[in-house]
Amino acid sequence: MKLGWSIYLTFEIHLHRKDRELLTNIREVLGRVGTIYVGSNKSILYSVGSLSEIIHTIIPFFDKYCLLSKKSIDYELFRKAALIMDKKEHLTEKGFYQILSIKAAMRNGLTEVLAESFPNISPVFFKFNKPLPEVINPYWIAGFTEGEGSFMIHIQKHEECKTGKAVKLKFQITQHEKDKELLNLILMSFNCGTLISNNNSKVFAVWKFEDVFNIIIPFFQNYSLQGNKKLNFLDFIKVAHLIKNKAHLIVEGLDKIESIKSGMHYGRDN
Repeated sequence: MKLGWSIYLTFEIHLHRKDRELLTNIREVLGRVGTIYVGSNKSILYSVGSLSEIIHTIIPFFDKYCLLSKKSIDYELFRKAALIMDKKEHLTEKGFYQILSIKAAMRNGLTEVLAESFPNISPVFFKFNKPLPEVINPYWIAGFTEGEGSFMIHIQKHEECKTGKAVKLKFQITQHEKDKELLNLILMSFNCGTLISNNNSKVFAVWKFEDVFNIIIPFFQNYSLQGNKKLNFLDFIKVAHLIKNKAHLIVEGLDKIESIKSGMHYGRDN
């Protein structure tokens, strides 16, 4: 390369290997562009690295179906870089430095090697004022939960319970503090739950059993999850019905709940 450096753009989605079918379906929706790879640590990733496919498929898709979290800022910067490359301007010194400034403004910034090689690069000024919608599409919430949400069963020691243990269900979505407005909008969409601060994160959490049983569960029955997380949701429903029927108050019922819990998340074989 004339400038001694090459530039590549990639769009990627990383998931657990159990979600291969979900990634395959996503690839189908995007016109079969890109490739699915098996990664390390039981991961699988869908990657699109062709500039032509990024310009003609990925960018039009996300222009139509907008991101709502702060990741949308990285997307807009990514889009800016792609358009520079589409015009071959990245092959000039001016265009190359423009893309370095764009990368410096993105979440992960410049790598250590780039920062040492180009110490005078400043992040590009980027004004982003896209407002959140007044109402979130429920299918968007279901998709967002697929990546960012959790269905959890908590079993804790409790002296006042006959079994010596108390059972609670919890639905949560965790995001960086920067996305607290988005989480608040999700809270308003469900009209239940609370926002909790956890270091640099904000957590939308629903603990109250009546809200879990009457709002959260019916929502995800109507707007179905598509990936492996759906299996955790189905187990979550089983435990909810056991609690509804007071089965958690006897040893046999508690044993059944503990067995279901042990097979969820990383305890699931398939």
